[in-house]
Amino acid sequence: MKTRVLLTSGILLASVSALLANGGGYFRGGVEGAGDVAGFEPKATENIRILDEKLTLKLGSSAADVEVRYLMKNITDKKVTVRFGFPVEESFDDDMIGVEPSNKTAAPDGRKLNYCKDYQITASGTAVKATWKGELNPTGDKRVKGVAGWLVSEITFAANEEKPVRIGFQSVYPMEEWTVSENGSRTAGLFRYRLSTAACWNGTIQSGSVVLKPDGIDPSWIKVLKPVNRFKKEGDAWTWKFENLEPSMADDFEIEARPSVSYSAARSQMKEGTYAEYQERDKRWAMVHSNYQVKASSTLASDGDIHYHPENVRLPWSEMWSEGTKGSGAGEWLELTPEVPKPLFAISIKPGCFKNEDLFKANARPRKAKVELNGEKSFSVNIPDM
Repeated sequence: MKTRVLLTSGILLASVSALLANGGGYFRGGVEGAGDVAGFEPKATENIRILDEKLTLKLGSSAADVEVRYLMKNITDKKVTVRFGFPVEESFDDDMIGVEPSNKTAAPDGRKLNYCKDYQITASGTAVKATWKGELNPTGDKRVKGVAGWLVSEITFAANEEKPVRIGFQSVYPMEEWTVSENGSRTAGLFRYRLSTAACWNGTIQSGSVVLKPDGIDPSWIKVLKPVNRFKKEGDAWTWKFENLEPSMADDFEIEARPSVSYSAARSQMKEGTYAEYQERDKRWAMVHSNYQVKASSTLASDGDIHYHPENVRLPWSEMWSEGTKGSGAGEWLELTPEVPKPLFAISIKPGCFKNEDLFKANARPRKAKVELNGEKSFSVNIPDM
């Protein structure tokens, strides 16, 4: 069986051909097609310069939380309304795994967007509308290859005004997974970003930084595949700082946030009711298993033949535990005690009621958890929807 999830990410794109003087990259934004069925015409971006850009990526095991903060300036003595687009590189594959549509506007063929989850844009702290426009690219221009469309917005600047603009969204990593019987593999988790599209605004980016932070993952997993020699290691983070950058396609970057995984199940080696599989990750082998005892702070009462026992979390994703208190369940806990103490590499959590989509949406699920290890170490982790 082969399951594919293909998602990537980008940055603001809006241009007219005269803007090539600022360093190149893209000569247009929008669709080279007739009519208003798809695409957009950028407007007045030649009047705006990016004075500062700060991009922060919190890299989790399955997705990245992305925040971009710009300081943009109208370099003219007149009021200007700019129209621009955020490029969306997305597969509309029917086999998307656990990705909620982030934009209720249908793609040109009627399917829903599965990328830029929770996309938000603000200007001076005020929400700005974003409208989906599809990309046709009939000429096959490689500079917009893979761009399915744009999230298009308009912002008005007073004469000579400096305005902060923020964009935030969640980007699920591209993934391909193969399974044959009880063996399989999963590709590395990659995050891609088109910094080159900033070439479509006026002049250079006066100053900027890109910061890559581990978010519940092993910091050693983070690998900058490209561009080379731009990022510097600072503690657990990677940072790239620049001034007067003339963005080009050579500045687009690709980050590996999770290594590829090969696995082989071996349930027969565990006692009845437990399972194990062996995983090779970043040239290291580990055993994923359920050979532990479970206690819970509370448990939801059974509903007929449906049970919510704490022991359900040991099963290979077939059942679930639910706390039994009133309210949201904040502060409830599980205690896991391994039968055979071994060094711990990771804890795998699948949040929510996943029997079907309706039940998943109707029930609460944890967004953040506190992990305590033997009373010696404590830390909090964000839990993305799977």
